[in-house]
Amino acid sequence: MTDRRITPHIVVSGRLPPPMDGMSRVTALVLDRLRNRGPVEATVEVADLSPGWNGGGLRYHAAKAMRVLLAGLRLAAGATIPGRRFYMPVDSGLGIFYTAALAGTARLFGYERTLHHHSFATISKPTWRMSLLTRLAGTDCMHVLLCPAMQARFQALYPAAKTAMSVSNAIFTPPVPRPRHGKSGPLRIGHLSNLCTEKGLDTLFTLLRALRSEGVDVTLVLAGPGLGRMDNALVAAGLAAFDGDVEYRGPVDDDAKAAFYRDIDVFVFPTRYRNEAQPLVLFEAMAAGVPVLAYDRGCIGSDIPRPGLVPQDRDFIQAVLPALRLWAKDRDALALASEQAHARARAAHEAGHSGLDALLDRIAGPLPEAAGTSVRPKRAMG
Repeated sequence: MTDRRITPHIVVSGRLPPPMDGMSRVTALVLDRLRNRGPVEATVEVADLSPGWNGGGLRYHAAKAMRVLLAGLRLAAGATIPGRRFYMPVDSGLGIFYTAALAGTARLFGYERTLHHHSFATISKPTWRMSLLTRLAGTDCMHVLLCPAMQARFQALYPAAKTAMSVSNAIFTPPVPRPRHGKSGPLRIGHLSNLCTEKGLDTLFTLLRALRSEGVDVTLVLAGPGLGRMDNALVAAGLAAFDGDVEYRGPVDDDAKAAFYRDIDVFVFPTRYRNEAQPLVLFEAMAAGVPVLAYDRGCIGSDIPRPGLVPQDRDFIQAVLPALRLWAKDRDALALASEQAHARARAAHEAGHSGLDALLDRIAGPLPEAAGTSVRPKRAMG
């Protein structure tokens, strides 16, 4: 174990923007916080593994492998520097081998190691590649997961991951100052994602049809890009079939995204995506005071209020119809659900800050004023 009184020498290795995605966004945030950590002086080196685009193929992997090799050489060059620390997000798919190579190298040269997991793929379906990674990383490596449920499942599947903690991505979604309240007029149901059947695009149109058949005044507001030709065709068919009761705003960001959340009353997320982890759109909706109805997948069960949670073995439409009927006719009930969603977002955002502080303490050591109160990592039972 490294002497925590020594000035830390930190190597951050991972994909940084561009392109911008959830993993690169978190890595950039951690890097920025480490570089601006107040009175604690630390040397922070960056080994950016991003070739500048996401994808696969020979060209991508050749560029990625070269960057991994250079990162390994950088770790070797720091082998005699006191206070060595290593932080890296965990790649998915074949990228796990890159992570395993660098985690094993960091272990070989005596770095304290922290690996940050962002995908449910190796939890939904355990893999020998992740088992290999956890073994190469060593039992003293810290594994960072997105929520307590993900952490518990990960440690149960991979016994070599003896030490772990959870840090929520809610850190990215500060709540608006005041919760919104439902307006008069049709109940406006919103959905924002990469539009596809895995995220429940077909279920949304079936839900809209069920509500209309019961005489509920309702509008479906969709945002985000269609992932394929069939998905875009389904959106076009919905626009044509529902006679003005469907709005499609396309990809949205910044002001357009904020306007989307202001304009809806309920956010519906009937995802069937097997590897769903912790969708930021759910935090964004609740931060805007929009109640959420979603299938229980990944970390969703830990993130949204339980009344909006639908077990995976239940029919989504039958499960959410009672709440939507109530909110369509009783706007006071909708306003109460809005306040509850906003309170949940505020608590999640504060917990995200605490989790990020604990992660930074793990990597760089606690700040002097917090040295006696830093959060200890959780260990597996038994």
